[in-house]
Amino acid sequence: MKYILVLSLLMSSLFAFGENIQNFEADFVQTITDEENKTLTYAGTMHAKRPNSVLWLYTDPINKKIYVNSKFAVIVEPELEQAIVKKLEGEIDFFGILASAQIVDKNHYKAIYKNISFTLKERDGVIEALSYTDPLENKVQIRFSKQKQNRPMEQSLFTPKIPKEFDIIQE
Repeated sequence: MKYILVLSLLMSSLFAFGENIQNFEADFVQTITDEENKTLTYAGTMHAKRPNSVLWLYTDPINKKIYVNSKFAVIVEPELEQAIVKKLEGEIDFFGILASAQIVDKNHYKAIYKNISFTLKERDGVIEALSYTDPLENKVQIRFSKQKQNRPMEQSLFTPKIPKEFDIIQE
């Protein structure tokens, strides 16, 4: 009986972890390590809102904004005075990853999403880190800090803002 109760609590925790997060924002540090053990590090802030809006604001080492929805990604690169508009076909969906997460232990979840294995670390229902190996065999880890979940967030935040003088590249 005790085992069933613990299992029941873990399953309800999983449901709350993935399904009850309506929006998420945090500072992040992203490290990408290639097969030769060379590492690139990026930092910034991200915002995500259900059903499928995400904004990555990179601030270090360069400024870049990446707006993502279910159909397009718009990458605004101020230093190059350009914006790239890319049609998405089966790209990674932040909330899709959360929804497919299965509990591994007290603070870790594993999600298989679009044939990529993701590991999520959480504490008290708050996402702390996300890691995976990308299709080019790079190991990617994103660590979050100053997390805020389920706070009001305007949809207009996810509307790309492209200065008129920027070149627009369609992919």
